[in-house]
Amino acid sequence: MIFCFQQISAQLCPSQCTCSWAPTRCPPGIPLLLDGCGCCKICARRLGEPCNQKYLCDQTQELVCDYSTSNDGGRSGTCNYNDGDSCDIDGKVYEDGETFQPSCKLQCKCEDGGVTCVPTLQ
Repeated sequence: MIFCFQQISAQLCPSQCTCSWAPTRCPPGIPLLLDGCGCCKICARRLGEPCNQKYLCDQTQELVCDYSTSNDGGRSGTCNYNDGDSCDIDGKVYEDGETFQPSCKLQCKCEDGGVTCVPTLQ
């Protein structure tokens, strides 16, 4: 049996998607993307903004969610540029370039010390 959900994903992603009925409008130059839960359209987070597996950083600017800045046990981080290190998520170290699946809904990759996640196709 495959364990699909970790505590982080269960806390961040609702069991049913509930998105605003109003269309999301992003500031100029900020891409609109699907959140890490695969539910709603959000504006990508910019340099220095908080991020997590739901609220994703702007990959067009080569930003990744840096969990080393976390004060909450690795549940959130800050969007930062790649720094070339491995990734430490909940005490598990992933090497640069390594992919992992923290939940059934997310596929993540350690990239230069930060983690980027995309929704899986179900």
